[in-house]
Amino acid sequence: MTEILGRQDGVLQDWVIDDCIGNWWRPNFEPPQYPYIPAHITKPKEHKKLFLVQLQEKALFAVPKNYKLVAAPLFELYDNAPGYGPIISSLPQLLSRFNFIYN
Repeated sequence: MTEILGRQDGVLQDWVIDDCIGNWWRPNFEPPQYPYIPAHITKPKEHKKLFLVQLQEKALFAVPKNYKLVAAPLFELYDNAPGYGPIISSLPQLLSRFNFIYN
């Protein structure tokens, strides 16, 4: 996780990875992705896993210049696949099985 998302300045981060909350498969080299492996596919071309990761009290987000970081509330993501895509818009359903306790 640190190799992919870690800081470049060498500061070590302790990642708390709680659960795998979703799996998405791309059966071939076309854009559609599915939350299941279609029955006629034996070797999917891509597998994406979504993990629930706890952030520390202070966190630094490094976003490349060609990307945009958007803080969207869950109610805006829900059932909004045209706006955010099928994977991001499924986050409210995936997170609904957890009970978050805020202190």
